[in-house]
Amino acid sequence: MHMVSHQPPLRQLPQMVVHRLLQPQTITKTERSRSIDCKHESQLFTLSMFLRTLYTPHGIRAQINFKRPTTEPDAIISYEYCYLISLGDGLDGLTGRAHGGLNALILDRMTGSMSSQAMGSFAPATATMTIDYKAPIDTPGVVLCRGWVVEMSGRKTWARAVLEDGTGKVLASAKALFISPRTQKV
Repeated sequence: MHMVSHQPPLRQLPQMVVHRLLQPQTITKTERSRSIDCKHESQLFTLSMFLRTLYTPHGIRAQINFKRPTTEPDAIISYEYCYLISLGDGLDGLTGRAHGGLNALILDRMTGSMSSQAMGSFAPATATMTIDYKAPIDTPGVVLCRGWVVEMSGRKTWARAVLEDGTGKVLASAKALFISPRTQKV
């Protein structure tokens, strides 16, 4: 069994970011990365891209997941989910800037997580995702990814997410459609 665990060093996070976490009604969860049992690779949901490839000292150095009340006008549930992510310099496209594919990966994971939680479904599939890139992600650095659900209909869920820097500047945003798997008949 291969275990990965990352405890975010709060003392290394910018004070403004720590302040955001300490706001009233914020539910904070420092999540230990899920373990992977290499003997059971047939599992549908392993997040192996994050666990094996990205969670490294030069990649995603630390991550804190939390939820809090949303103020987004198009949200259909009262909470938004957030990932506070410390990034190293091993994710660069150009020196000092994260590769744009990282934005897509984080935004897809967030919108997928939101859709999964809202539907109560295990690993819904991304049908479409539109990303607007606004500014580069500086590395090393800390970003906040926020996500919320905007519509649900049958097996379909639409979610939005944004990546922000420590000042709240939007670096990228996405809207995605997820399809929940059909229930299997026994």
